[in-house]
Amino acid sequence: MKSRALGVALVALLAATGCEPRTTSKPAAEQASGAASPDASPRSSSLSAASRVLERGQPAASPQDKAGVLPLEHGFFVASGVDCGDPPNAAIRKYDGQGLNGAHTRACQITVLAKQGTTYDVEQSCIDAGSGPAPRSSERLAIEVRDRRSFTLKRGQEGEAFRYCPAALLPPGLK
Repeated sequence: MKSRALGVALVALLAATGCEPRTTSKPAAEQASGAASPDASPRSSSLSAASRVLERGQPAASPQDKAGVLPLEHGFFVASGVDCGDPPNAAIRKYDGQGLNGAHTRACQITVLAKQGTTYDVEQSCIDAGSGPAPRSSERLAIEVRDRRSFTLKRGQEGEAFRYCPAALLPPGLK
């Protein structure tokens, strides 16, 4: 039973990382006789492809793992110490892979100017309105990424820490 569970887990890993199991075509004689080669079984194909993924050291991807400017989970972040279920507008940031949008900004785009350790010096350009026409403005920030689910946003010497909030914990208006 454990080997079946392992096989299912490896197939899920392959699907999440975008790999497809290796398939081999059988020689015409095998096709006619119905004999199967050992490499043709879906399980062995999946295992060998999964082994190649694991050998390369690629981590398993989750549905939330998407490319982005910063190594952060995509979704909503709230200021540390603030309840995910009832955050005030000023305590909310949404990372979409392009920028950190606030309650009154949209279409934010981050350009990384420099990186030192886990701190990114960036310029962020946003439209200064939640909706409707508005000017685009830019500001320079330092963003210290502690891990994929937490960061500190620094403007000058002042900093504010944020943490990721899963959709299930957010108020209905943010889900």
